Amino acid sequence: MTPSTSLTLEGFLRGLHASSVGLISTIVVITVTWLFVRCLIGKNEAVWQTKEIATSKIWCNRIAGGMILLTLISFALSAANYAVNMIPRAGLDGSSIYQQMDANKGTETKLYQQNKEN
Repeated sequence: MTPSTSLTLEGFLRGLHASSVGLISTIVVITVTWLFVRCLIGKNEAVWQTKEIATSKIWCNRIAGGMILLTLISFALSAANYAVNMIPRAGLDGSSIYQQMDANKGTETKLYQQNKEN
């Protein structure tokens, strides 16, 4: 089997597995924190004025949205970086590693057949 430079969606998604788990975990943490802060703001309605509560909720929403946006942007950059760097560089570096692998595979096959005959 010769190595190919074709990219598959399955291989790409497997490569991004760690980043996607981190993305989902970060979004869950931000959402739980956002809900907790909103709950605390709601419980202090008797102490705060209506304008302060509205302003606090707006800032809470903006901060949580900004953090989620930065998380999505960093995931997109990570995915782009992975997509660019996952292509094998066999044709660019002039290395003979693939020829050596093919030669070794052929030698192993011959030895296996010889041992099988004996």
